Amino acid sequence: MTLKQLEIFVAIAEAGSFSKGAEKTAITQSTASQHILALEKELGVRLFDRGREGALLTEAGKLFFARTGRILADCSGSRSAIRRFLGMEGVTLRVGASDIPGTLMIPALLGPFLKEHPKVLLEVHQGNSRSVLRQLVAEEVELAFVGGRIEDDRITFEQMGEDTLVCAASPYVAAGRKGNLSQAALCKVPLITREDGSGTQKAISEVLSGTWINMNALSIVARFTSSDAIRRALILGAGYAFISARAVAEELASGQLTTVRIPGVQITRKFYAAHREGRELSPAAAAFLRTMLDKWG
Repeated sequence: MTLKQLEIFVAIAEAGSFSKGAEKTAITQSTASQHILALEKELGVRLFDRGREGALLTEAGKLFFARTGRILADCSGSRSAIRRFLGMEGVTLRVGASDIPGTLMIPALLGPFLKEHPKVLLEVHQGNSRSVLRQLVAEEVELAFVGGRIEDDRITFEQMGEDTLVCAASPYVAAGRKGNLSQAALCKVPLITREDGSGTQKAISEVLSGTWINMNALSIVARFTSSDAIRRALILGAGYAFISARAVAEELASGQLTTVRIPGVQITRKFYAAHREGRELSPAAAAFLRTMLDKWG
């Protein structure tokens, strides 16, 4: 049983004639007859009574016609859905993003992307880099934008710019430090950090492991799951934190926050766009990935 046979069957049934049904489906009458005979043979029942009044549905034909109409309607709907998918019309693009990509990088280009693709609904699922990559592997999101990469053959990573992590505090808290904080002093000041699993925390741990500082010796007073929460805590004088320079650019410029230099500690990390290895991206995902890489790559 083929879709073409079903289309011919419905056309003949609606027209009540083999010749008119064949004309409607742009084939010859003999070809239409062959298709119906093959269909009847497969089903083991006659679908039409042929006579002077034309082609009339048998009782079996009536039953088959009711179901076939629904099948063809579903097929037509599926074709329309694929056309909308390819044309990026009325589609939802689900992406995962860690803190900085989700709060700064994606919003910065959302306007231009939606101006070019106005019928795409962008759905951003935020979390730390580890949880976002788990979502990608589980196919809950089609793209991921994160602040660190992992070794996983199921994921393809493309670099998407760099970020500098600065040690920041309010001017009141950092008063008397003269812009400097020794490694020994770092272990004594109240420190606010991101949670395990974040790209920020991973980058900090990797750099500090190259010094004599033991992570367990740090005086960590709070852990947050977002840079925005840390930024607010710093402004209110809660302590020090290593934080993305992008996340506190306005506060540093206005003097609400200041940075302190720690000799031997310079922290940078890379951002990555990630997608599943060997999987074809949807047109919307491919367009959004190009937009992100063009802007931040």
